[in-house]
Amino acid sequence: MLNNRTTFMERLNDRVAAIEALLQKLEPVEGLLERLTLLEENIYTTKNMFTFMEACAYLGVSESLLYKLTSTKEIPHYKPRGKMVYFDKAELDAWLKQNNVPTLGNVIGDDGCGMRNDEADNAETEQKNRRVPYFKRVRYAKRNKQQ
Repeated sequence: MLNNRTTFMERLNDRVAAIEALLQKLEPVEGLLERLTLLEENIYTTKNMFTFMEACAYLGVSESLLYKLTSTKEIPHYKPRGKMVYFDKAELDAWLKQNNVPTLGNVIGDDGCGMRNDEADNAETEQKNRRVPYFKRVRYAKRNKQQ
């Protein structure tokens, strides 16, 4: 009976050694998986048109927000057959760059690195003529009637 126990322990040690050898072989696979995820993240730099899900990942927004932006026509998009939504990368980049927040040097304007007065006036009139973005719209809540 003691002889069976030693053989069982030997077999168990052999199996553990085989598992350890397999795990050592898998270490390079982990590096390959990391490189693959990096490539998947960078694939967006080579594409010109995005699907809906790719645009969500590229912009870093949720599906519901992107759907809301497309339904209110605040973000440029295409529907070639009326159902599937596609986005142009250059237009998405331009959309992301809208509503520039000026730096302190541009706001002050005294030391020559800011906007001139006529540039500031033109910027103000363009801002007034621009359509109000979704998140800056004034929303009115229901009032409770006071008795």
